[in-house]
Amino acid sequence: MAPSRRVMTGLGQLLGQVAQNGPAAALRVFNLQSLVGAPIADVFLALTDLLCPDGGTIDEAIARNAMLETVGELGAAGDLPFDGATPDVLDAVFTGALARSIETKLFNEIGGRSIRLPTDVAAVEIIQRTLHDFIQGTVRDRFAAAGGTLASVPYAGVEAFVQAIYEQSFELIRILGDSA
Repeated sequence: MAPSRRVMTGLGQLLGQVAQNGPAAALRVFNLQSLVGAPIADVFLALTDLLCPDGGTIDEAIARNAMLETVGELGAAGDLPFDGATPDVLDAVFTGALARSIETKLFNEIGGRSIRLPTDVAAVEIIQRTLHDFIQGTVRDRFAAAGGTLASVPYAGVEAFVQAIYEQSFELIRILGDSA
């Protein structure tokens, strides 16, 4: 899961830089300064292309998909300029992309291990929604337990922060699977 962690670390570092030093400085760190004032979806699309270019491994595709789904949500929300996004919006983007990455990785592992699911489509949809809600909640809880804002995580500490959230989320999922 190293590529997904690397991508989420990059995202967390950018968003943490925004919180600590402002949008222009954060974009300079990633050589994206030309996007100052651009819509938030455009910034995240450029960041996606930078952190996880098209045509990589399955794990890289998982990270790319998580970022692109986040970009899609941002685009649907309107043309909010990146430099006008509040810390709450940026934190929500980070936790949303992180949860999507974990969720997609989990579903990929379920498929790879040929775990049998019910043949009833409605039952499968319930399982999917339950896992989605569980992962979203786990990521939000771990994020809150770690301080609750990217502004509180030093730039150099984002990688360890992301690693801890991945490990804790997968451990909780493993425990729930063992008890089922």
